Parts: sequence; structure tokens; C-alpha cells
Amino acid sequence: MGKLLRSDFYRLFRSKSFYICTTIVSALLCLSIFMEKWALKVATTQLEGMEGLPSTLRFKDGISYGLIAFTGGDIQMFIAIFSAIFITSEFVHGTMKNTISKGYHRALVYASKLITMIAALFIMIFVLFIASVIAGTIVTGKFGTFTAATVGELFSIIGIEMLLYTALTALFVMIAMIVRNNGGVIAINILGVISFGTLIFSLLEYLFDSKIKFTEFSIQYNISQFYMSMDLSSSTYIRALIVGLVYLIVSTGIGIFAFNKSDIK
Repeated sequence: MGKLLRSDFYRLFRSKSFYICTTIVSALLCLSIFMEKWALKVATTQLEGMEGLPSTLRFKDGISYGLIAFTGGDIQMFIAIFSAIFITSEFVHGTMKNTISKGYHRALVYASKLITMIAALFIMIFVLFIASVIAGTIVTGKFGTFTAATVGELFSIIGIEMLLYTALTALFVMIAMIVRNNGGVIAINILGVISFGTLIFSLLEYLFDSKIKFTEFSIQYNISQFYMSMDLSSSTYIRALIVGLVYLIVSTGIGIFAFNKSDIK
């Protein structure tokens, strides 16, 4: 297992696509708050006196904007793209077959890929958080303050969000290990999971006349529940925790089972 992880982490840190994805998602998020400030300035200057116009930015300081790294949607798309590139390349170039031929158990091979992708996710989010806090501090002029209560809730939100993103990454890894085609995996991840995933749950809820709240079982729905919110009920945390664990366990289980049964060419 140690050799597998060392090999995968070596590939990770040598991967240009990893640095490109991390840089782009960080730049987009940083640019977003500058654009929001510019748009607010233009609106207040040219449309002064009109009702309904926002008078201040949505974010009060750098820390509040930094939380977007955990609750925003950009990171989902980029980890979906990168996981597809990283994993399918092993099937395309034949390195997966070489790894299996060395006698490694397929479950360990799968686990190594999953751990590497989770590590890539954590690194991306950490860089994104630091970059967005800096950008938010520059734009708002405030870094933010901490109290015992806010720190506790902050870590609760971050912990739950990281679990949900880990589960989402496990789903992306499962798809990549089953489909194995770069374009197909990216299409399924972005269109099937990110774009239409919540819509499928909404359709199920509609078919059952809203008797069962299927949307609450969507991983994207649970991620979005923590967007710009620090005052959530305990039931929201519990539901998100259960959803994250179920997605993680089921996706990993199905992925390992399918990988064990597949023919590696």
C-alpha cells in the first residue's frame, strides 16, 4: 500500500493539470469578489435612488468570503475534471495493467487512487481558502474576528463540508474507474452528477407528490445548505453527516466491486 501511495502522490505532484485546475479555480474565486465590488460601485453610481439595490457587499470580511471555498460550486467542477484526467490516464497509457500485474490487490489499488484524489481535493480547497481570504480581506478591508462560538461553528461547517466533498470525490473516482474514458467520465461527472444530479432528486420528489423529500438526500443540496450560513439546526448537520457517509461508503463499495470484476487491458 505504501508503494502504491508513493507512486500515486508522485504522479499527483508531477501533474500539470493539478496545478492548472487549482490555479484557475483560485483565480476565478478571487476575481469574483473584485467583480462584485465593481458591479456594486457601478450600480450605486449610475442607478442611485432606485429601490432594491444592494448597498453593501454580501461578505463582511475575508474570513466570511473564505468560507466560499468550502460551500461554493466551482471546486466541484474542477475536482470532477481532474479526477477524470488523473485516473483515466492510467488505463489509456497502460500503467494500470502494469500495476495489477505486479500482484497488488485491486482493493488496495483502488484505495490508493481514492486517497490520492481526496488529498488533491483537500489541497485544492486549502489553497482556495487562503486565496479567497486574502482577496476578501483586500476588498472588504477586514480580515475577520474569531470568538469561541464562531470558531466552534466554523470548524463544524468545515468538517461537514469536507466529508461531503470527500463523498462527492469518491463518486467521481467510482465513475472514472468504471467508465475509464476521459471524455465520457468528464461528461458524466459534470452533466450527470453536478448539473443534473439535484434535478433527478427533484423529479423523484415530484413523482411522489413531495411525500418524500428526495432532494434532501442529494449531496449537492447538502453542500449548498452551508452556503453563507452559520446558524443551522442540529438536524441539518446530522442529515449532511449521514448523506456524506452513505455516499462515501456506497460509492467506494460499488467502485471496488466493479474494479475487481473488470478486465484490465
